[in-house]
Amino acid sequence: METTIVKIGNSQGLIIPKKILMSLGAKTKFDMQLKDGGLFIVPLEVEEPRKNWEKQFAEALQQGHHPESEPDDFSNDFDKEGWTW
Repeated sequence: METTIVKIGNSQGLIIPKKILMSLGAKTKFDMQLKDGGLFIVPLEVEEPRKNWEKQFAEALQQGHHPESEPDDFSNDFDKEGWTW
């Protein structure tokens, strides 16, 4: 499939047709490499923040960790005496 390089600000960009992006899963991050005299582009998996939190919380609960029983006072002697207000 033929495409064109276009000027984008001080850079240049390659237009990737929607049909090709959709076949790759419409990813937003890619790895680019020069390979055999051409440009090789591979989609990357984007890490989703907090993706596994629900699973991790469930595992923590199974291991006996309960937020309501965890200490919420992390102060130390410096916090109590060292700060000047």
